[in-house]
Amino acid sequence: MLKIIKKISLFSLPVLSLSLFFTGSLCSQTKSNLDVFYALADSSVNMIAQNVTLPSLKLKVEFNNGGVYSVFNNHILEYLISKKTIFVPEKNENVAVLSYTIEKAVTEYSDLFRNGFLGPYMVQRKLSLKGNYFITTPGKINSNHSSEFIYYQMDSVQVDELKNLENNSFKFTNGTIPPEPFFTGLFEPVFALSTAAAAVILFFTVRSK
Repeated sequence: MLKIIKKISLFSLPVLSLSLFFTGSLCSQTKSNLDVFYALADSSVNMIAQNVTLPSLKLKVEFNNGGVYSVFNNHILEYLISKKTIFVPEKNENVAVLSYTIEKAVTEYSDLFRNGFLGPYMVQRKLSLKGNYFITTPGKINSNHSSEFIYYQMDSVQVDELKNLENNSFKFTNGTIPPEPFFTGLFEPVFALSTAAAAVILFFTVRSK
């Protein structure tokens, strides 16, 4: 009996190591909430560039992102320059103006569940970004353009990861974790006690033989 247990244990070690490796890889690939919001903002800028015929190669950008949302300003500006979608003109140059506003960024968690039997707790994560933009073109009649946008991303993340995914400096990256389902919380202690009792019975049964 002891020999069988040893073989199982030795076999389990590489499997366990492999499992931990893949689990670690998956966790490391999970984007933080702020990084996801940055990606959503990038999507909104791509939409503007694709759906609007820009009146000039140069476009002045004005941000109306007050408070904590001002964290998006430099990111969006760097993104525009890196993609060469638009170029920021010199000061006082008479060009078209893009006015960009983020109205709301929200983090929501829902549907707390386990990933497999007695696996880690997971939640559905939904991040949404809402805003609007307005383009004015000097010297041209009826050439102004405005629109609203809303983008969101949904996925599942581990509850234990949330402390690393959220950023306390930016409250919009934080959400409320839903409560644990009642029957799940009731069942697990009973299952743990039953498992422990079964292990004790098995131990004495083996010794008696």
